[in-house]
Order: sequence, then structure tokens, then C-alpha cells
Amino acid sequence: MVADLANTGLGSLSKGVLKDPSSERVLPIWIGPEQAHAISARLYDLKSERPLTHDFVIDAFGKLGVEVDRVAVTGLLPQSTLTEGQGVFLARVSLRSAGREIEVDCRPSDAIALAVRCGAHVFVDENLFASASTVPQRGDTP
Repeated sequence: MVADLANTGLGSLSKGVLKDPSSERVLPIWIGPEQAHAISARLYDLKSERPLTHDFVIDAFGKLGVEVDRVAVTGLLPQSTLTEGQGVFLARVSLRSAGREIEVDCRPSDAIALAVRCGAHVFVDENLFASASTVPQRGDTP
């Protein structure tokens, strides 16, 4: 579940937070400005004069008979320039059309932006969540 979206104060980066509904643990994911805007626009019911990219994709999917079944954050690609345990998250979107299921690789921020538009469930790999999630300290933004 998408629990929060917060400006980080680190340039244009925002922090998306996925929360385990059965615990206090959260998985923070760094998100660029365009995806942060797309997610927050839907979470906070902000209107746009023209469709945003993710609105366009969902509309096109609907007209083509494709639905977003679910999205999943599937892994973490370590980066040599980051602290151990940090890296780039990986995600997949599961699409359903004419009885077929198709999985497509994407950025987690795009997967989340699609999920909040169509009500698809957001899953996180259990091992990944266990190793990369945290429990926010009192007073912290999740």
C-alpha cells in the first residue's frame, strides 16, 4: 500500500513509502519529480487540464482491452556508488488481456503511478521487504 509521498529536501527527489498493512515496517523508494507528481496527483485528487502520461497509458490500456492486474517491486540492483544495501529498485507490472497475462519490466515509481490510477495491488518481494524496509522512528515522516 502506498502510505506516503514526501519531498526530501534533496533537490527534486521525493520519497515514496510503501507500508506493510500488517506491521509498522515501511519501504522508502526515491522517486523523481515527474513520477512523484503523477502519484501525488492521484493520491490527493489533483486535477490536470490534460491527461498525465500515466493517465494516458491507463486510458489506452482500457481502449485496447488491457488491464493492470498488479504491480510488484521485485528486487534491488546494488550500485557501487551507494552504501551497501542500497541500490536501484526493480519492478514489474502484470497486465491481463484476452485471458493472457503479460509481465513488463518498469521503474517502481511508474508501477506505483499506474497502480494508484487503476486500484491495482502493489506487492513487494518478501525477502526484499525484509532486508530493505525500516520501522520509522517516532516523529519521522514514514
